[in-house]
Amino acid sequence: MQTTFIVNFIGTASPSTIKRLSSITHENNGKWLLSKVNFIENQVAGVIKINLPEQNAQAVKDAFSTTDSLTCQFADADAPLHDENEVFSLRVNANDRAGIVNEITHILDSQGVSILDMDCQRVFIAGGGSGISSSLFTAQLALQLPAALGLSDVTRELESLSEDTKVIIGA
Repeated sequence: MQTTFIVNFIGTASPSTIKRLSSITHENNGKWLLSKVNFIENQVAGVIKINLPEQNAQAVKDAFSTTDSLTCQFADADAPLHDENEVFSLRVNANDRAGIVNEITHILDSQGVSILDMDCQRVFIAGGGSGISSSLFTAQLALQLPAALGLSDVTRELESLSEDTKVIIGA
């Protein structure tokens, strides 16, 4: 029987520490379904959703817990509701403006789309010789769509937010 849990961790680590934990998960027939790991200098914060055989869960949890430089918490999670083929990746680019994240999430929510991951960035663009500066908003999304909804429908709705909004599928 399979089990799924989420591990949250913070502390001091290097990419090799994360690689070691990933290898231990793999050696125990597990996989990281979703992960978000961020480094600032030698500090790390991460959230990982892990699926593996129930009898191997404690070994993986112990590997995380016994890493001296990390503080970990575990939470049970629902089994994956989809396989990887049903997760759609896309990027939304637009001129930055107040409320753009709210507009995007409102459209997705109104269509019953599940947001699995959303990573937003704002990039300052210097005006160069024109003296006009602006900011570009970009959001990288991983989505799960209802069976009756096509990706083209979602793309069309998002691009209707403004003339400068562009959606790149599979980005």
